[in-house]
Parts: sequence; structure tokens; C-alpha cells
Amino acid sequence: MNSRSNLAAGLLRLAELGFNTIYPAVWQRGYTLYPSEVAKQLTGAAVLPNSPFVGRDLLAEIIELAQPLNIRVIPWFEYGLMVPPGSPLARQYPDLLLLDARGNSQRIQGASGRQDPNVWLNPCHDRVRQFMVDLIGDLVDRYPVSGIQLDDHFSFPIELGYDAPGEKLRQRFTRQLFDRHPFANWDRWRAKQLTTLLQQIVRSIRSIRSNCIVSISPNPLSFSKSRYLVDWQQWCDLGLIDELVLQVYRDRLDTFNSEIVKSEVRAIKTKIPTLIGILTGLRTKPIATDLIRSQVNSTIANRFDGYACFFYETLLHECLSPTLVVRDSQQLIDIFR
Repeated sequence: MNSRSNLAAGLLRLAELGFNTIYPAVWQRGYTLYPSEVAKQLTGAAVLPNSPFVGRDLLAEIIELAQPLNIRVIPWFEYGLMVPPGSPLARQYPDLLLLDARGNSQRIQGASGRQDPNVWLNPCHDRVRQFMVDLIGDLVDRYPVSGIQLDDHFSFPIELGYDAPGEKLRQRFTRQLFDRHPFANWDRWRAKQLTTLLQQIVRSIRSIRSNCIVSISPNPLSFSKSRYLVDWQQWCDLGLIDELVLQVYRDRLDTFNSEIVKSEVRAIKTKIPTLIGILTGLRTKPIATDLIRSQVNSTIANRFDGYACFFYETLLHECLSPTLVVRDSQQLIDIFR
């Protein structure tokens, strides 16, 4: 996306391989990658500063170039409620951030003891809710997109929620409960706040354009619910989502297959279009073409509605760093055509 010419070449290559939808990142690191006055009001910049997107309307370019190729555009709000701690959004509005039980906005991740490099906006806070509703609604209103996508960062990390208002509610719930799971209702309350925010976003979207797809790309259900208070099964039952792109990022085919045949996955694909997100690589983690082929074939064999390849430029490049290694063109044609 760093230049229009690269964008045109990349979209053409995807079209040649048979892809019919792209999910371009539009919200990263506390900024939009397209011009947004809504974002500017809170972040101080209409587009990510010091980036290749300054002076351009990236999303307008993508839509213009994708249309003649019959590729749908579903902008991806990649960072969801997550922002870097050094971003103006986090530094200027610390009262909008979630806190852990010790009053820290950066949580400790699991048994590793590592600190999360990001902080999280509070989905219970009215100003956060209004910002997310306005940000997404404004995009849907201004651009002829096919839908929008939220992912695993649209969530409520289990360690967080101990800001002053949240702590009062937690203590009230704890005093009222007498079963063996003293925080069960507290977890449900926090999950409900996230669901309420999604309901507000969806209501706004559908008031602007009723046929706009609401797509989500979460982790598998057990992990989503236990670590991030995301119950995408319930969101489907409530009619809040139109498409599920399940992130099944696995290094082995057997663990990949075990995830896509789970009962909750089989159930949801009878209700809404359900796709499998396949990891094609990270900036510093190459994925072998043969593994991609196996996972694509397994997705097709299990009769999903499609698959989405994540991300950067790793679908077309086996390695990005330290040396760029292009994937074999014929192998890609064999997999996708």
C-alpha cells in the first residue's frame, strides 16, 4: 500500500490468482491510514504521520483500483481497541484506557511474564464508544465499501477492567456471589460491555447502509472467550455479524485441522458465511508454500465459504526479511486456481 503503483500491481496479481475480496488495514497504531476528520479530532492527525499515506486517500485508491477487477473492499480496523502506549491517543487521554488490578495500563502476558507492548481503550467508556461508532460510521458513509472488518483486537483482555468505575462494579458482584466462581458474573458483565459497543457500531452502520457487511476475524472460540471476553458465537446469534473469518494460525496441519472441525465452527457455518484465516507469514516468520497449500486444500475439503490469507505481502513472498524471497508463481497458480 506504500504507493499507488505497487497497489495496482498487487491487486492485479491477486485478481489473477482468483481472489475476490481484500481486507485492507485502515486503523493502526492509534491512527487511520486514510484521511479521517473523526480520527483527527481525537488523535490530532487525519492520517498516520510520517507515512506513505500522507497526502493520499489510500482507501479511495484501493476502491478505484479494485472495482474493475471485481474485488470487494472490506476495510479492516486492525487495531480495534488497541493502541500503542506512546501514541497521542494514549498519552493525552489516559482516562480512556483500561487498567489491570495494579492500576497499570500495560498488562502482563501469561506465564512468560512479558509486558504487552500496547494498551487498550476502555469499551465501557462513553467517549471511546462514541469514537468507535463515529469512526466506522463515517467511513461507511463516505466510501462505497462492501463492508467493514473487526478482528481479535476488538476485545476486552481478561486482565483489564480495574479502573475506578469497573472496580466498584467488580466488588459489588463479588459480594453478591456465593458460588465457586466468584468472578463469573464480573466476566460476563465485561463481555456484555463489549457486545454493547458492537451493537452500537452495527446499528450505526445499518442506519447508513443496510447491505454493508459486518465481518469479524477473531481467534478460536475457547481462547477468545477465556482471554479476551469475545463470544463470537453469541454475536452471531444476536444477528450482529454477517461474516466470520476465523484466525487459525497454526504451524502444523493436524492442529489446523483440529480447530476447523470443532462443533462451534461447524455450527456457525450453517448460519453465516464462514471463512478460515490462513497465516501465510509474518515480517520475520516465513511460512512454507506447501503448508499453505495443505491448509487451503483442507479448508476447501471441509466446505467452508472461503479462506483469507494473512498478511503483509507474504502471500506473494515466502520471506520478507532479511532478504525478499518471491514465491514460485506456478505453485501459487496451482494452489489458488
